[in-house]
Amino acid sequence: MSWVFFSAHHLLESAQRKVQISDAKYEAVKLLNSLITAENSLRGYLLTGNVEFLDTYNQSAIQNDSLLNQLKSHQTEIPEIAPLLVRLDTLIKNKFGVGQVALQIQLSAGSYAPHLRMATNNNKLIMDKIRMEIRSLDLIMQNESDKVDRLLAETLNQLKVLSLAIVLLMSMILIINYKRTVWLFEHASSIEELAEQFGHLALHDTLTKLPNRRNFEQYLKQAISQAGRSKQKVGLLYMDLDGFKLINDQYGHDAGDKALITAVERINKTLRDSDFFARIGGDEFVLVANHFHDKNELQVIANRIIEALNQAVFDNPADKQVFMGISIGIAIYPDHVKSAKTLITAADQAMYEAKTSGKNQAHFYHS
Repeated sequence: MSWVFFSAHHLLESAQRKVQISDAKYEAVKLLNSLITAENSLRGYLLTGNVEFLDTYNQSAIQNDSLLNQLKSHQTEIPEIAPLLVRLDTLIKNKFGVGQVALQIQLSAGSYAPHLRMATNNNKLIMDKIRMEIRSLDLIMQNESDKVDRLLAETLNQLKVLSLAIVLLMSMILIINYKRTVWLFEHASSIEELAEQFGHLALHDTLTKLPNRRNFEQYLKQAISQAGRSKQKVGLLYMDLDGFKLINDQYGHDAGDKALITAVERINKTLRDSDFFARIGGDEFVLVANHFHDKNELQVIANRIIEALNQAVFDNPADKQVFMGISIGIAIYPDHVKSAKTLITAADQAMYEAKTSGKNQAHFYHS
């Protein structure tokens, strides 16, 4: 990148040198024109004696000195013109020296004096030499100007190539950064998805996909807290499958898993949208019921669940249908208990009473 700044600085210097050379060329042209004006004015005065020509001649002499000094100021930037300016300075002084001689002859001897003709001829010879020197001066400055033009072109071409390289490099960097950003977003998304999956697994049963015990306990605490604030009831149905252990022992764990999944599917069909259904153990399930007015509504829910499991859960290889029942214990907050923990204990006790009373039935908790 530093090369770019160096090239730009070099480009600026070359452009400034180009301007200086152009100024010097212009001043050389003005000097020649001023000398020609002085020559014509001197000749006009010598031929006519009109003093207006003499005034113009004197003004040109002053202007010539100024222009020559301006040209000399460029010797530092264009050292090649120094020898020419020395010769040009000498010729100009000689020219005006001859002019002064011609003026003196004009004043003393008149326009037809032979010495006047000789002075005029000498002045013309000097003027021709001045033209040659100024032409050489212009040629040198033109050569310098051409060099600067070539240098400018080379620098610009180098900058173009470098600019193209920089554009390509920046494009590559942008592409790499874009791909990196895409990868980071994809990686972050995959991490987020993985975190969501782990979070779901931490709160759900892998076999039935139902909420697990941890999920259930969190939900029950929130439900009771909200019910306490809004003066509502929370019902808990604690369920244990009847005959599940026998299926597991006789037909194997795969058959037991199949029976569990079938039971869950049937129970789910009986539930309301507001009910929370979870698996908390091998064959133990719970149902948190919200939005009910009395225990009769909970009894209706329990009866639907019992009826749903009255059908065979699968046929065994001997074409014998296999059945399961379900024992349900029901407890109500705040009618029976005052906390989530005691609500679970109360519903569990009621479920045990239902199972010991003949199974496949529902019992309410009695304190």
